[in-house]
Amino acid sequence: MSFKKLLPEVKEALASIEILSVSEFGKVLFSTIKSGSHVLAIAPEKTGKTEAAIVACFNKVNKELEGAPRVIFICKSIDAAVNMHERISRAAEKLDVTVDLAHDKGNMVQQRNDIFDGTEIIVGTIKRIHDLFIQNGINFKLLDYLIIDDFEDVLMQGKVGEIKRLIESFGKTQLICLANGSNSRVEQFVSSVELDLRVLEAE
Repeated sequence: MSFKKLLPEVKEALASIEILSVSEFGKVLFSTIKSGSHVLAIAPEKTGKTEAAIVACFNKVNKELEGAPRVIFICKSIDAAVNMHERISRAAEKLDVTVDLAHDKGNMVQQRNDIFDGTEIIVGTIKRIHDLFIQNGINFKLLDYLIIDDFEDVLMQGKVGEIKRLIESFGKTQLICLANGSNSRVEQFVSSVELDLRVLEAE
């Protein structure tokens, strides 16, 4: 499915955050996500992998749906999560889609209540997402995508166990990992995780 085939309202929402197309690598990633595969995309910064994941996110979640969240978008830091939440929220407003922010410095009870009240997309940090999960603060029943941006940086935080616990619990949810480069931790994760994880690398 090409960018041009997106719903008009989705293209308008994406245009509001200056996503007007996807890069060549982004097209391959978007197609892989659309196919239903778990994927690890490895490409330098500014090659369009995050934008492709956002496009896939709104292609899947383009209207309000009461119930459990549909997408969890994990970022490497609180600042990165705040910035991503602000960006995604601007597009989501055009589609009447709810986006909640869940990070370590926020009030976890309030974050959990906001999620229970109904949200389609959660943006946050791995520690807070995991804490909410183990306290039954997130229902994975309808979750389509678990997206981890700056994947190599998240692994460097020593959160492999938390990531694997989420993976083991999400059933049919797609795992989408976006890395700026590979290293021993990334390679070890790929070899140890019990998923058919497709690896895409920019040439």
